[in-house]
Amino acid sequence: MPPVRPAAGEKTFLTSIVIDSIELNCLVIYSDKRKKTISYTVRYDDGWQAADQTSDFLKPTIFVRAPAKLDFKEIQSILIEIKKHIFESLEKAGKKEKVIREESEKTYVDGSIFHYLGRTYDLKLIFEDEINPSNKHPQVQLLDGQLRVFLPRKMIGLSEEIRAQKIKKAIEIFYIEQADVFFNSRVDYFAEKYSSFLGGKPKSVKAVYYKSKWGCCTYQNDLKFNWVLIQAEIPIIDYVIVHELCHIRHKNHSKEFWNLVEFIDPKYKEKRRELKENGWILGLR
Repeated sequence: MPPVRPAAGEKTFLTSIVIDSIELNCLVIYSDKRKKTISYTVRYDDGWQAADQTSDFLKPTIFVRAPAKLDFKEIQSILIEIKKHIFESLEKAGKKEKVIREESEKTYVDGSIFHYLGRTYDLKLIFEDEINPSNKHPQVQLLDGQLRVFLPRKMIGLSEEIRAQKIKKAIEIFYIEQADVFFNSRVDYFAEKYSSFLGGKPKSVKAVYYKSKWGCCTYQNDLKFNWVLIQAEIPIIDYVIVHELCHIRHKNHSKEFWNLVEFIDPKYKEKRRELKENGWILGLR
C-alpha cells in the first residue's frame, strides 16, 4: 500500500474524479523515482476535508502515486479502467471507517461487546464494595461469557464520561496483563520447539501498543507484540509470534526469512492475508 503523505520535495495535485457518477477526492503524488506505473490506495483521511462539511463522514480519497511527467488525463483514464478494483477498495474503506468510528464512540455499559482470543464477551458491570471493600480500583475478570468489571460502589456517583474512562483503562490494563502472559507462553513454546532453526532465543517478550504494526524484534532480540492482538484468534497470534521469532535469525524479509516462517507455520500466507485485510477490526489504524 503506497504511503498517503508526500515525501519532501514531491509535488501534489488535489482534485476530484468522477467514476460511474460517483465523485471522489483524488490526491496525486508525483514522484521522480516512479517511471511508468501508478499505484493507489483509498482512505477516509482526516487530512483532506470533504467539500460537504455537514456530512458525518469525510469523502473517501484516492491517493495516487504517479510518474512526475504523467498527465492527469492519463491517470484518470487508468483509474476508470480499474474502476472495479477501486469500488472494491471503496467498500473495504467504508467498512473500516464505520468500525473505527464505532470503536471511537464505544460505550462501556452492560451489554457492550468485547473480544478476547477470538471469542466474544458481553460487558457486565458489578458495583461491589460489600463483597470486597479492599478493592479501590476496578477489577476485571472473564467468566461465563462475560467480561466482568467489578467497580467500587463510590463510582456510582461519577459522571458517565469519567466512569467510562476508568472502565476503559481497567479493561486495557487487564488485556495488557493477559497479553503479556499469553505471548510469553506462546513464544516459549515455539522458541523451544524450533530452537535449532531460530539461531537463538529472545532476550525478552513484552506486550506494548503500536499504532500501525503487530510486533517487533529488535537487534538485541527483544520481542514486542501489540497487545490488541490478544483479541484475535490463537492461530493469528501464533503467526505474528512466529514471524518475529524468525527475525532472530534473519533481520530482514528475505526469501530465507519467509522460508523459515513457512517451515514453522505452513499456513502463514492465509493468516498474513487475514491480518492485512481485517486486522483493522482489532484497532490497528
